[in-house]
Amino acid sequence: MKWDMSNRIEYKYKTQADFEFGQLSSVLEWCKSNCGERWGYFVLSPSGREAGSYEFCFADERDLINFILWKK
Repeated sequence: MKWDMSNRIEYKYKTQADFEFGQLSSVLEWCKSNCGERWGYFVLSPSGREAGSYEFCFADERDLINFILWKK
């Protein structure tokens, strides 16, 4: 799995998602199991008392669509 997120341009498909404290680890496990090798995320604002905001980036459009459908 490639975690080099230094080049955002490489990741054509992006979506923003909010998760409560403690939920991110299960989201990352889902991505590891269900997405191709080229995906990653950025913390826009960390979770605490309020939900955290994250940007998930994917090289493959199918991974983006599956992620959006799964998190509903």
